Amino acid sequence: MNYMATLINMGHGLCYALASIFFIFLAKKLDDWRTKDFNDDRHIDDGNVAVGLRRAGLYLGIAIGMTGALSGESAGFRSDMLYLLADGALVTVCLFLARFINDSIMMGNMNNDRECIKVFTLEDGRTVTGNTALGMVEAGMYIATGFILNGSMSGSGGSFVQALGSALLFFVLGQVVLLGCGLLYELSTPFNVRDEIKQNNPAAGIGLAGILIALGIILKASLSGPFTGWINDIVGFLIYTVFGMILLIGFTALVDRFLLPTTNIATEVKEDKNVAALVLVQATIIAVALVIAHAV
Repeated sequence: MNYMATLINMGHGLCYALASIFFIFLAKKLDDWRTKDFNDDRHIDDGNVAVGLRRAGLYLGIAIGMTGALSGESAGFRSDMLYLLADGALVTVCLFLARFINDSIMMGNMNNDRECIKVFTLEDGRTVTGNTALGMVEAGMYIATGFILNGSMSGSGGSFVQALGSALLFFVLGQVVLLGCGLLYELSTPFNVRDEIKQNNPAAGIGLAGILIALGIILKASLSGPFTGWINDIVGFLIYTVFGMILLIGFTALVDRFLLPTTNIATEVKEDKNVAALVLVQATIIAVALVIAHAV
């Protein structure tokens, strides 16, 4: 074992970790500035789960997206670090754009910021601050976008400009696909997903967030690898999109049938607001997505 090489690699890994922490800290400061009308740190200290979830999703999305720059063969520490810093800046910008898209289109009948500090009265009379369901969906959108950016930034081939253009193109296409997935999910359910989320039904939030993350994992697989040309990469992405959506909808039906034999997803969401059941269902769907992503 070459201990010196191991120590050098550990030092490089520490530098990469510090770079990711820098962008996470930068994202925190930008989000603090964006939501300067209320204090996110105070809400988190007070136990506001919605604010905690959306911040956690943002930070995870940054880390997931940035690791794409470190995949494939190393070009040397300096080059790897420069690519990581450039990709970190791009990922941060894209995730804030994704938040705006999530706020204005996917959850278009709501305002995420207001919902996450709104006071809700529970059925037993207790009050809670923050729409946890909406926080879950925003976190899911961040994480799914992070996976898409990770795939678009991984691999080799093409120039730096091509890599940058590819990341931006597939970020846009990825947002369109995630929005389409959200629409299909709502059409496939016998209840109004947005209405349930607006009423702070956490089971509904877990259901939508889980589907978004699972699709993001599958789309990452379609984008990983060397740049092979715009047409080939776009066609491959579209094929994976259709393939992934069909599989996820199909496996959701199977999970509903076999893992919830005495009930169904619609009942657990709409009537029972059963968080445990939806955690089980969506964890299974994400597990299936991970297997698909590594098998195809």
